[in-house]
Amino acid sequence: MRELDLLLERFLESRYDSLTDADKEIFSRFLEEPNEHIAAWLLEDTEADSRYAWLIEQIRP
Repeated sequence: MRELDLLLERFLESRYDSLTDADKEIFSRFLEEPNEHIAAWLLEDTEADSRYAWLIEQIRP
């Protein structure tokens, strides 16, 4: 899942610091989701869980 790692790394480097504390907490919960779900949401254009839709839009290439 190297591509997934690269997407998340790019997001962390470019946008994470600008998130509010509440948004950082949501991001932390997002990372607790199963890797298969995260990969599907970010790489396969699968409909995102509504809790993370805004975040996924920022992370997707």
